[in-house]
Amino acid sequence: MPDPTHTFVAYPLIFQDTFKERVWGGQTLRKLLGKGVPPGRPIGESWEIVDHRSDSSVVANGPYAGRTLSDLRVQFGPELVGEAPLALGRGQLPLLLKFLDAREDLSVQVHPKDDYAFKHENGELGKTEMWYVVHAEPGARLITGLRAGIDRPKLEAAISEGRVKECLEETPVQAGDIFFTPAGRVHAVGKGLVIWECQQNSDVTYRFYDWDRVGLDGKPRELHIQKSLDVIDYQATDSAQVHPQARDEGGNTVYPMVQCPYFCADKVELRAARDEETHGSFRILTVLEGEVDARVGDAEPVRLGRGRSCLVPCAAGTVRLEPHGGSAVLLEAWCPVA
Repeated sequence: MPDPTHTFVAYPLIFQDTFKERVWGGQTLRKLLGKGVPPGRPIGESWEIVDHRSDSSVVANGPYAGRTLSDLRVQFGPELVGEAPLALGRGQLPLLLKFLDAREDLSVQVHPKDDYAFKHENGELGKTEMWYVVHAEPGARLITGLRAGIDRPKLEAAISEGRVKECLEETPVQAGDIFFTPAGRVHAVGKGLVIWECQQNSDVTYRFYDWDRVGLDGKPRELHIQKSLDVIDYQATDSAQVHPQARDEGGNTVYPMVQCPYFCADKVELRAARDEETHGSFRILTVLEGEVDARVGDAEPVRLGRGRSCLVPCAAGTVRLEPHGGSAVLLEAWCPVA
C-alpha cells in the first residue's frame, strides 16, 4: 500500500459522530439508528460529515483513522474532494451531512444565499438544503414556506404583532417524504421527526420566530429579524415536496431526489451489486436500511450499517456497493461537475 502520509489512499472514509445539543433535541437517534448519543442529553443533530471552520469530522477507519477531514482536505484536496467541488466550496468540502432529531419544533427560520452570506457572515457559504424524512410520529408536519400573498410588509407586521403562525404554510409528512429547501425559503422542522439533511457547507441560520421559548441557558434565543426579512424569497409559495420517479438500474431501483447547482442526491434500493463512478466529485453514502459493503479496487470492503455514512473520495474512480443480506436502502449525495 502507498505511504498514506505522502500518497493519497482512496477508500470509503467512515467518521466519528459529532453530536450537537439543541433545545429541541432528544434521544431518538440512539433508539432509531443506534447512535452513541449521550444519555439524558437533548441531542438535536448528528453531524455525519463536516469540513467547516467550526467543526471537522474525525476519520474512524483505515490508514487515516484519527485525522480530521479538514486536515486531509488541506493535504489532498483534489484527490479527496475533486477540483470542481473544491471551487464550489471555496476551498472546503462543499456539503455538510447531518441527521436531525426534533423532539420539539425547531425555530421558524430562513437561510441566505451565497452572496448575502459572504458579505454579512464573514465569508460563509449560503445554505440550500434538502430533507429526507427517516421517521415521523403521527401528526408530524413541516413548515415549508409562507402562505400565498404574504409579502415583506405583511410578515414584518405579523412579527411585531405576534401573528407569525398565521403566515406559515404547514405540510403533514410521513417517513420517506422528500423536501427541497433552497436558500431564501422560510421553513421549520416540526416535532416528532428524524430527518437526513444534505446541505451546503454552512452554519448560517436566521431565526425570526422561536415559539416564545428559552434556550438551553434559560434565556430566549437570539432572533435575526432584519436579516430574515432581507433574505426571504416571498415568491416561494409552491410546494417544497419532491416526488421522484423511480427507474430500474441493473436490478436496483433508483429515485433521483434532487439536482441543483450545489448538490445531487438519489435514493437507491439496493438488491444487487452496483458500481458508482465518482465523475470528478467525492460521493457521500448513508445507509437507512440493511447493510452495505463498499469496496474500492481490490481492497477489503467497508461495511456500513444502518445510520452510518461514508465519504468515497473523488480519486476512488469507482466504488462497488453490495447489499449484505439481500437488500438495503441508501441515500447518496455528490456535487455536479460540468
